[in-house]
Amino acid sequence: MSKPLYIVMGVSGSGKTSVGRRLAKVAALPFFDADDFHPQANVDKMASGHPLNDEDRLPWLQVLADRLAEWSQDEGAVLACSALKEKYRQILTAKTNVHWVYLGGSFELIHGRLQSRSNHYMGAQMLQSQFDALEPPTYGLQLDVAFPIAQIVDRITTYYPMNNKANIGLYGLGVMGTSLARNITSKGWSLSVYNRTAPGEETRVQEYLNTYGGPTTQGHTDVAKFLESLERPRKIIVMVPAGKAIDMVIDQLKPLLEEGDILMDCGNSHYEHSNLRMEALAKQGIQFFGVGVSGGEYGALHGPSIMIGGDKASYTNIKELLAAMAADDKNGEPCAALIGPGGSGHFVKMVHNGIEYAEMQLLAELYGLLNNPMDHEQLATLFETWNKGTEQSFLLGITASILQQKEGAHYLLDKILDKAANKGTGSWSSQVAMRFGVPNTMMSEAVFARYVSSFKETRQAWNVDVPAAKNDELDTAMLLKAYAMARKINHHQGFELIRLAAKEFGWEIDLSETARIWTRGCIIQSTLMETLVEVYQHQDALLQQGSMRASLVADESHLKNLLSLGLEQRIALPCFSAAWNYWVGMTTGQGPANLIQAQRDHFGGHTYQRNDKEGTFTTNWENHG
Repeated sequence: MSKPLYIVMGVSGSGKTSVGRRLAKVAALPFFDADDFHPQANVDKMASGHPLNDEDRLPWLQVLADRLAEWSQDEGAVLACSALKEKYRQILTAKTNVHWVYLGGSFELIHGRLQSRSNHYMGAQMLQSQFDALEPPTYGLQLDVAFPIAQIVDRITTYYPMNNKANIGLYGLGVMGTSLARNITSKGWSLSVYNRTAPGEETRVQEYLNTYGGPTTQGHTDVAKFLESLERPRKIIVMVPAGKAIDMVIDQLKPLLEEGDILMDCGNSHYEHSNLRMEALAKQGIQFFGVGVSGGEYGALHGPSIMIGGDKASYTNIKELLAAMAADDKNGEPCAALIGPGGSGHFVKMVHNGIEYAEMQLLAELYGLLNNPMDHEQLATLFETWNKGTEQSFLLGITASILQQKEGAHYLLDKILDKAANKGTGSWSSQVAMRFGVPNTMMSEAVFARYVSSFKETRQAWNVDVPAAKNDELDTAMLLKAYAMARKINHHQGFELIRLAAKEFGWEIDLSETARIWTRGCIIQSTLMETLVEVYQHQDALLQQGSMRASLVADESHLKNLLSLGLEQRIALPCFSAAWNYWVGMTTGQGPANLIQAQRDHFGGHTYQRNDKEGTFTTNWENHG
């Protein structure tokens, strides 16, 4: 865990050096003045009465950012630095988190202080340029320089306690909450956990402390004491079921929170709900982040993929924590990223889940197709072989493992009811796709396949015993290529939904970065995802990329053969069929929709466009002449 860093900021003459020195003494930390790190050229320029520009400041800010990162790993520090603009503060905190203290005051007061100074290269005549450039932060602690230094420092040490306050709070000790809590403390962060004492949960906090607690872990069942145990600004991860439970937690916490505090909803919330919660809490000065977390219980414990949506400036307060919690990609970079503003983090997590649904359904369809000619061991061996090649994925790997699991002398899979559950979140991607007119057919078919499976009794009552053709000689190479093609189409549809919806919302989402944070820690991590990091660095759509498009063209016949096999054996293959229909539909220049337009105009006068002239037209279809 990094050591505490404090930046005392403000215009020249605000007293940041005096406050910083006293704070450093109280906190037993070394003090540094950012002015001492200016190159001589900057000092000379300011001494001559000329203000610095952004080009002058950039090398200075980058040096300070490096030093801050070093100090955080050493013994911490207090730094006095003007940090006038938000972009300067972004550079300073690019590599570590800091506690901000902003010293503000009137021009007249600070101007008077500067006039009484001597032997300082920042003259009073340059003060106006600093006020003109100043962008006061909306986060951290904001104090009036009119108060005595001792009183200001007392306020800082109250807001940022110098005692055993926990770095982070976690509300909700369910399976995922417990795993995330263990993850956080394993990275060296001090933690305070809270859980309600409803029936069945009375002893959960004490059980956590008994099993996983340590000197840097606190536990509470009183929410006021839980909040009081946290350093300010308080950073709280909420891990409760999505929906009304989140709003109940917010209503419980809100009266006890202060301006600058941060709530992170790390559940599977709907992105629109995150937007509303963010807007409502912002009115109270509370920062809310919708954080998508993928990886299940194992990922939450050992490092998930983390998709964050919220305010960019406030993100600096939680960036280091979330990066430490996340899995690392192949280059050692954290699989955590600020996706964009608002509910974008939960939106991207929603699409992740849609891709996941279709990936699972494709494997289920392959299982249904191959389960008759192959036994479990043969099929597991086939999937293990595939998992060593280009189609390697977390889901393919666990499927091979599931096929081999036995309960006594019998395979466990044969004892599991063929009735797939869903929490309703899988349909969100389809609802959004329909809202924006984006064809995400594979995700939708995967959801409907689960709905069909849920009608177990009806399926048994309506069962039709029709002889199906047998196929003892399976072309597994053909099946692999068909599977590869369907997976590419699935991922293409998911990223298209993100791209087109982001355009509607005004979000600037980096698709390559999204793919990168999905390469480790999450359910849909795969070799294909590694490839997509590169693809989306150069193209907006997978179907536009040369080698991807060529592979899809080459594999078209294999997907067609797989579908023929399903027809012959009377096995439903809705996701593979959806992949085929999308591919053919999107790569056919002239389709039959002209007839639909004519029908619409015939019965409703809805008009149509023509391919031989500009404009909108309608026809009296009753007149056949």
